[in-house]
Amino acid sequence: MSETTTHEVIEPDEATDPAPLSTWSRVTAGIIGFTLCGAGAVAVFKTENQAGCVALILAGALFVMLTIGGSPLHSLGFGEAQMRFAVQKRRREVIASVSDAPPEEARRTLEVLQAIDPGAANDASFLYQSARTYEELAKQRFMALFPDCAIGALRPGDRGYVDFHVIRPIDKRVGVDALFLERAASGIPRVMILKRADRAAGSILPTLIMSNVPLSRGAQHALEEAQARGTKIQFVFWQDDRHDQTLRTTTEALFAEIE
Repeated sequence: MSETTTHEVIEPDEATDPAPLSTWSRVTAGIIGFTLCGAGAVAVFKTENQAGCVALILAGALFVMLTIGGSPLHSLGFGEAQMRFAVQKRRREVIASVSDAPPEEARRTLEVLQAIDPGAANDASFLYQSARTYEELAKQRFMALFPDCAIGALRPGDRGYVDFHVIRPIDKRVGVDALFLERAASGIPRVMILKRADRAAGSILPTLIMSNVPLSRGAQHALEEAQARGTKIQFVFWQDDRHDQTLRTTTEALFAEIE
């Protein structure tokens, strides 16, 4: 998945997680593993087929690791002697542990998880939680930058269009679309901005798109074309407090467009 927002990502299906091995399965795997390792060790001294001996020892070692880890084997690449256990379940346990954590703490945990488990970037649970965390961080920053404002719930028809409203006391509202994408993305695709510009054109509220990834050249052109047609829409690249000033300035400009 290259795009994740709280509206566009599909929540994970826990039914895909493999169940841990039963005690009997682990005992059986252990017996097989030690038997194969023993046979391989004996064969080293009894035969000249060293490749076969190594294969026996490797196979035995895999079964022993199944016994120790207690997780089923997902895949095995014999060419590179790679194996992948059910890390998805453990990964989701970490992700679930940050679901109620403060946004800053959740972001740090997710960044550490991705650093030690690069495969997390392709996990729906990780992407969903990352999008939620980014949205909560966005709300937190608006409250800090605009103390006179409130974060408002969505009105009928808004869901799927923006994530939340920033509301001034005089009931001036700006709709905010907190768009989270993978950091590896080269830029927000043009089609994503076109879709959001079409939605904004049909709304009476100004729209602010904020994302952790900058616009691609095509997306920038699409945004400028929408603005030239009179659509009240702006974009801000925002990852952390280093970009607060741009966020403040752009939001103020949108508030100024409200009659």
